[in-house]
Amino acid sequence: MIAGHRTRLRALERDDLDSLFTWWNDPALWTLIGSRTRISGSEELEQWFEGELDKGSPQEGRTFAIDDAKGSLVGTVWYGTYEAGDRQATVGLYLGDAEHRGQGHGTDALGTLCRYLFDELGLHKARLYVACENEAAIAVYRKLGFVEEGRLREHRFYGGKFHDFLVMGLLSREFSRS
Repeated sequence: MIAGHRTRLRALERDDLDSLFTWWNDPALWTLIGSRTRISGSEELEQWFEGELDKGSPQEGRTFAIDDAKGSLVGTVWYGTYEAGDRQATVGLYLGDAEHRGQGHGTDALGTLCRYLFDELGLHKARLYVACENEAAIAVYRKLGFVEEGRLREHRFYGGKFHDFLVMGLLSREFSRS
């Protein structure tokens, strides 16, 4: 468990899977995170979950559950596989239900993850990809110190059209640990 100011990050549990299934199959959430990922059934979700449990080394990446102050699951935050030499990883998060957005949970959870990546794992950089129209997420990332490093034009196709994405990065030395 990794404690933040408003949230805590913990290992995923089998009890979380029903919520994850609902969220991953919510088209409104796809639009926010720019994903086409859809879990077709409990067997596919179970395979993904078992794959998360099988990760032996922190270098293989991790997905954490985000709990709010009451201990309720509100979303997930993750980092991907990283190379020890480059010491950088792609990160991402989502808050599943709309009522949990806009309360600081995402800012706190991603900040807590970055603190873990930089201070515990010794990473140099965190990067992320965000749909240009997701202004709320971009504001969260900027608040944490992420800066725009590039634009991927017509990068993903969903909702009947192509969408531009920003690449944003945060260096360890630029991250405020307060």
